[in-house]
Amino acid sequence: MERKRSAVLLALPAALSLLIFFVCPMVFIFLKTIAENGLSDFVDFFTDPFYLDILWTTFRVSLVSTLVSLILGYPTAYYMARTKSRLKNVMMIIILFPFLVSAVVRSYGWMVILGKNGLLNQLLQGIGLIKEPLEILNTETAVIIGMIHLLIPYMIMSLIGVLQSIDPNVEYAAQSLGASPLETFVKVVFPLSLPGIISGCVLVFTMSMTSYVTPKLLGGSKFRMMATMVVQEINVNFDWGAASAISYILMAAILVCQALIVFGSAGYMKRMGGGKNA
Repeated sequence: MERKRSAVLLALPAALSLLIFFVCPMVFIFLKTIAENGLSDFVDFFTDPFYLDILWTTFRVSLVSTLVSLILGYPTAYYMARTKSRLKNVMMIIILFPFLVSAVVRSYGWMVILGKNGLLNQLLQGIGLIKEPLEILNTETAVIIGMIHLLIPYMIMSLIGVLQSIDPNVEYAAQSLGASPLETFVKVVFPLSLPGIISGCVLVFTMSMTSYVTPKLLGGSKFRMMATMVVQEINVNFDWGAASAISYILMAAILVCQALIVFGSAGYMKRMGGGKNA
């Protein structure tokens, strides 16, 4: 009982801060929007193919960015969790270094690389692979590339902690029983690392869904995601009701996705002991 009381007291400052500075303003703006316009802004969103296409684009970009970040980040995280090389500290610094640079600077860097006269096109033309410059900047592909570069460190950091906690003797035991390295990974390592995969994917997907700077700079004025539409509705159309509706729909979509992931993996996590052995 005393431990529970101490845990509640420790969590109380953060809970009060979230309640006062996040929950209360969100509820206030929602009630004000409903009082002024009713549900018309929400109805307009779901009956307009233009807005529905933006919502689907946001889902698609976020899903692709999350999957590619997982595919690229998992081998790196596994190597760092198992290696005893001195390069591990260097790799950790390299992974954490992007956190020292703002998303704006990184996006401008990709603009220099992916532009029509950028470094990538100059390289490909120089070695004779292409004759005409590739149109990458101001496309969905450019946004996905920027998202992956921005968010892959979060995926790697989520995976490293879980992979480091997996006892290597479990892998040795599987191999001693005749399992190949691939079977050991598929039947032992991957299932035990699933809690880290889930947390990393949820984190990266959520940040992708709410990203503004990268889609705005790398996607150009014609590429729209939910976050960029909120700013456009406020600064260009001066429609605060539509901006509020888009914000709440985006938040609801993220919460639904998170709930599906949590409840969908609850049975497996229970069989795994809630990830305690991972």
